[in-house]
Amino acid sequence: MSFFKYKVKVLSGYRVSIPREVRARFNVKIGDELEMEVRGGQLIISLAKESPLMMLAGIAEGAPSDISGDELLLGELKNKSGG
Repeated sequence: MSFFKYKVKVLSGYRVSIPREVRARFNVKIGDELEMEVRGGQLIISLAKESPLMMLAGIAEGAPSDISGDELLLGELKNKSGG
């Protein structure tokens, strides 16, 4: 198992940049969601896993492909509530 350490700077708005090598290795794209986890004195950032329910929403017949799973779910809830 390889171990790499990267130093990043916290910018205004508490933003950090993901190093190019890390973006390439994990195929991180603009708009991707990451998870932050605190374990003791460590801050761990990992790729967020999409819930199985949201993955299924995109394969429904006739589902628009340009709408996110969250938007599909909200639309479905709105339709069921009559709103």
